[in-house]
Amino acid sequence: MKKVFINCNIIDGKGGDIRPNLSIFVIDSKIVNIVENCKDFKGYKIIDLHNKYIMPGLINAHVHLFGTGMPSKIVGGGSLQDKVIKFINTKIGHKVADKLVESSAKQQLNSGVTTLRSMGDFVYSDVRVRDAINRGDLVGPRLIVSGPAITVTGGHGDGTMAMSADTEEDLRKLVRQNVDNKVDIIKICVTGGVMDAKKKGEPGELRMNVAQTTAVCEEAHKYGLKVASHTESEEGVNVCIQSKVDTIEHSSILDYDMIKGLKANKSAIICTLTPALMLASLSSEVTKLSPLCVYNSEVVFENMIKGAKAALNNGILVGAGTDASCPFATQYNTWREIKYISKYLNISIPKAISIMTLENAKVLGLDEKIGTIERGKEADMIVANENPYENIDTLANLFMVVVGGKIIRKPKAKKSKSLDHNIEEVEKIIDKKVKELQEKAEELEEKVN
Repeated sequence: MKKVFINCNIIDGKGGDIRPNLSIFVIDSKIVNIVENCKDFKGYKIIDLHNKYIMPGLINAHVHLFGTGMPSKIVGGGSLQDKVIKFINTKIGHKVADKLVESSAKQQLNSGVTTLRSMGDFVYSDVRVRDAINRGDLVGPRLIVSGPAITVTGGHGDGTMAMSADTEEDLRKLVRQNVDNKVDIIKICVTGGVMDAKKKGEPGELRMNVAQTTAVCEEAHKYGLKVASHTESEEGVNVCIQSKVDTIEHSSILDYDMIKGLKANKSAIICTLTPALMLASLSSEVTKLSPLCVYNSEVVFENMIKGAKAALNNGILVGAGTDASCPFATQYNTWREIKYISKYLNISIPKAISIMTLENAKVLGLDEKIGTIERGKEADMIVANENPYENIDTLANLFMVVVGGKIIRKPKAKKSKSLDHNIEEVEKIIDKKVKELQEKAEELEEKVN
């Protein structure tokens, strides 16, 4: 099928200026040409965008597809969680898990995510849904999947979204098990997180040592697979660097030696601001998590920002994801991560969009194929009604999604009013605090002058 998108204002994903009045020619799934002031569309089906704004499809580099983001006591563990996990491991449970993952992938696509990286799911549901999309049985985003994560006994996600072993050889066997199930990437959990922290102020307790982590990395790299690690402390980052982990998910404060090590390994940092911001800002009554989790979420959030800023300032590749399925991290609000990246990493909206498109494509090793609107790239694009550089909130309700050349007109994601209300309240509170601080700074400046 030949299509041409005319009257386009193009945001190409590289962080530069908007290019107006262009036509994008697509054959099947590929962009074959981008032309200015073109009049000859013979042989092409014309899609007139009437000067709307077209940009690369968003790439969400860290999601889980088994949940909706609705807060639940199940997330915090206990007997109810045990019952759910027991059910998921039955034949019927597998089918239910597959349907949940399929629904989440569809939500992501309808909200503008054309590629996502699944970072730990149950019973290889993400693998099966990926294969169904690749066969053409389902319309969905491009999926890069890890299957179940790998950790040690008692590590983050052990018994839920992660498998565990303790000896180096047994950990290597788990890598081979995932390889046999045809995963695209190996996910490990070097540290704990806010859900399983035992001490106030210490959310990233080290769980995997250098020898264990190195065994996983060596085995994965033998099969040509990258390793991504859940890591939420400085100690954990050091283990990842020594073991040559490819992407450090969430991350923490970085010192000079860490930066030097990350550069030597050509490793990337993946920040996931959405859930940490929400859990740090809302009460435990709302999040259904303990006050300890709320406190430690703030620690993770602040350290993540410091680490990401240090990485950006030192030329280390920084990607981003939403950690969808965590409380208040929905499957349809990836665009909000752009807003948070811009605000908290103190970068422009164009640069933040580039992180969620081109830079994430680099993280996935797919930047020759996706991440920008260019000749020869996949036709993965989203169309906004207004200029996202001036109003990023316009990405909440898209005019069109294009994935592999397939057009979804007026895409609709199923949204939760209660979740969005809580998210918007957090944003209002923070904006008010920022405004108050700015006003105080201005008053102080006037007194000085």
